[in-house]
Amino acid sequence: MIKKRLAHKETIRSILFLIIGVPIFLLLDSKYGDALVGNGQWVATILVFLAYIRAYRNGTKRVRNVLLIGIIVGLTGEYIFSKVLGMYHYRFDNIPLWLAFAHGLIFAWTFKMSKKLCMQTYANQVQRGLLIIAIVYSIFWLFWTNDVYGFVAAVTFMLTLYFTKKSRSFFLIMFVVVCYIELVGTSTGCWYWPEIAFDMFNWLPSGNPPSGIAVFYFLFDAIVFWTYLYLLHPATRLRYQRRIRL
Repeated sequence: MIKKRLAHKETIRSILFLIIGVPIFLLLDSKYGDALVGNGQWVATILVFLAYIRAYRNGTKRVRNVLLIGIIVGLTGEYIFSKVLGMYHYRFDNIPLWLAFAHGLIFAWTFKMSKKLCMQTYANQVQRGLLIIAIVYSIFWLFWTNDVYGFVAAVTFMLTLYFTKKSRSFFLIMFVVVCYIELVGTSTGCWYWPEIAFDMFNWLPSGNPPSGIAVFYFLFDAIVFWTYLYLLHPATRLRYQRRIRL
């Protein structure tokens, strides 16, 4: 009973850390942060790096591998999506250095949260609640901001969930977390999304941010998992495949 209570408290602390920490951090990388500390983006980078080091030191071997893989995959994805495809733009029209560590941190936080005792014990209730939040938010954002692009992405996300039953909690948590981060990031002016998808498709209006943009994290997650299982730990992949066959 005591162990269960401590686990629940740790889960609440982790959620509060995310809810409070994200606005503080993203406010630093904004014009408000620049006015306060001179160059808020560099201060934000230092803070994210310190959080990254802490997560790496306290993480399991798997989490550490994910954090390291996330640096390469995250920066590559940012360059392709932001600079090549023009999906979104950062306020200095650059790729902030803190992103090298942020994607891995988000992945690791979500992975650890999905494995928490309460998430395992009440998996069906948690999944149902998060799914309702995702659906309501996507529909609201569609009518509030004419976010057709985000709604299409959200529908794609929901359909993909059907084929990821074993990781459903992970991806639903990821959806809500990404929506929260995107809302804070665009509200503080750290980045923005064009009014139409990819700034070129007039027939596909977009919100700022699009509601279902977390669907693109499926690509990030798939690449991270593939790298981990096929390149770094093929023995783990074989054990997992045997367990599936059984």
